[in-house]
Amino acid sequence: PAMFPSFLKPKPAKQILHGLSGIFRTGMHAIMGSTGCGKSSLLDVLAHRKDHRGLSGHIFVDGSPPPSSFKYMVGYVVQDDIIFETLTVRENLMFSANIRLPRNVSHVERAERVAQIIFDLGLESCADTLIGTDFIRGVSGGERRRACIGMELVLAPKIFFLDEPTTGLDAATARKVMKCLSNLAKQGRTIIFSIHQPRYSIFKLFDTITLLSEGEMLYHGSAKNVLDYFSQQGYSCEPHDNPADFVIDVLIDAKENSVKMEKLKLAYESSSMNEYVINRRKQQFIDESFQIRTDRKSVKLKQFIWKEFYYVCLRTLKNTFRNPSLILSQIVVSIILGLLVGLVFFDLKKTTDPGVQNRLGVIFVIVVTQIFSTLTALEPLIKERALFIHENASGYYRTITFFCAKFLCDILLIRVIVSIIFSLIVYFMTGLERDIGKFGVFLITIFMASLFGSSMCLLVAATVRLFSVALIIVILIFLIMMLFSGFLIALKSVFSWLSWLQWVSAFRYATNILTMSEFRNIDFCLANSTNICPLPGPQVLINIGLDYRTNWDLWKNFLGLSIMTVGLFLLAYIQFRRIKKTK
Repeated sequence: PAMFPSFLKPKPAKQILHGLSGIFRTGMHAIMGSTGCGKSSLLDVLAHRKDHRGLSGHIFVDGSPPPSSFKYMVGYVVQDDIIFETLTVRENLMFSANIRLPRNVSHVERAERVAQIIFDLGLESCADTLIGTDFIRGVSGGERRRACIGMELVLAPKIFFLDEPTTGLDAATARKVMKCLSNLAKQGRTIIFSIHQPRYSIFKLFDTITLLSEGEMLYHGSAKNVLDYFSQQGYSCEPHDNPADFVIDVLIDAKENSVKMEKLKLAYESSSMNEYVINRRKQQFIDESFQIRTDRKSVKLKQFIWKEFYYVCLRTLKNTFRNPSLILSQIVVSIILGLLVGLVFFDLKKTTDPGVQNRLGVIFVIVVTQIFSTLTALEPLIKERALFIHENASGYYRTITFFCAKFLCDILLIRVIVSIIFSLIVYFMTGLERDIGKFGVFLITIFMASLFGSSMCLLVAATVRLFSVALIIVILIFLIMMLFSGFLIALKSVFSWLSWLQWVSAFRYATNILTMSEFRNIDFCLANSTNICPLPGPQVLINIGLDYRTNWDLWKNFLGLSIMTVGLFLLAYIQFRRIKKTK
């Protein structure tokens, strides 16, 4: 047989869940186990958030397979509190209501539903408080978690899935969140959640628990009977021990001892609990206490696309102007860079030496600073990627809606503002040719270069989920393009097999435009004379290898830069559509 290096060998498949069967009625249902036992995987499978490839088995709702729209009919709260941080609690809930509720629900009804959810979740005191960012003080951790729950409650789902709802919360806050879920269960909902090691006051709220170890089910039944069951298996809980801690200790003990694991597995398989599940699975009849009272045919998954676009645009605009890491930081960076470049290259003279060299230098620096300054947008884009994945998977909006709103109300808006600020500072401080036409070309070029940088950041953010990795990738691409701009090395001296890189260098197109525009009809005089001007601008262009005869020689660089920018935005859109929404 052929031999391959270890890193080329396919990763062996690992089965995470093994032949699980169970029934969840109305109430609080905890899925418990040690780390890596398959809790989150089971939850994702039940919620239709797991990639169906590699899965086998059946899930029944009301005794029949769930409809394709099932994941839009249930609530799903992820562990990481994915919610828009620059909106208030009420604004987040209203966004969910506006974009997810059926079209025939009036605005007044939506507002009333949101107000009721705020009351039910005990969020009245912070309803008009921002969720909060690293720079903006906001709601507490428990209030944030309940706001995430409220985002899903807008649909009034009968089935609710939550992944580790108490993670990261202190004991009192965790109990408050779980008590809130218990109240929702009493209203006729089925609440299914994974949880690690709850305190006893939380454990008492559970109706049933499902215990997993190494993907095997060792218990699926009443929470009240769990201690009696394990007592029959030879495990006794001390009088003052937390039952949740006790069962986790049992699972860990079984995990470390294959004989005990097999014994507990066989004990559950022969138990009355498992026998009841098997009998119910065979019968497959509808239990009136476990129905989603929704006409499946009437479920409307999508708003009109123009309505989606309106609400997503409105939210994006609020985020753009409220988030200091977006528009404010980029305006500050633009002002600082503009003043720095303006001071270093202040009032350039039209002399052969050093006027020509300084003008070429400032053009290169301007393009480099503008493109590299777009890196400030990379981290917010990475964060918003996670939000997009969650909301798109939950049926909030179409990909095209999110993408167009992001482009128009965030990227395009910010690029216009910072380009104007930077251009007004740099152009007149450096003393570039005072000509309205040339200033127009300068402004458009700065805007296009900035837009190109944003398109590259958006594409990488849509592809990579880690900011550190994305930053390295973008910087590396920018550096390669900068090397082939034609300013640092004569492109004719580059290896022929590398010369093609000049045609995909946005730095080259942008510097070519600004250089041709500045030098095409300007003369450079001797340093000690304003009458003797032996070096015309067109000759400078020839000397540095730029062929400028007609305006087309300038505009074809605009065309190249535009094609690259549009191409990257299209690739970014395709990548957003391709992002894997399942786990």
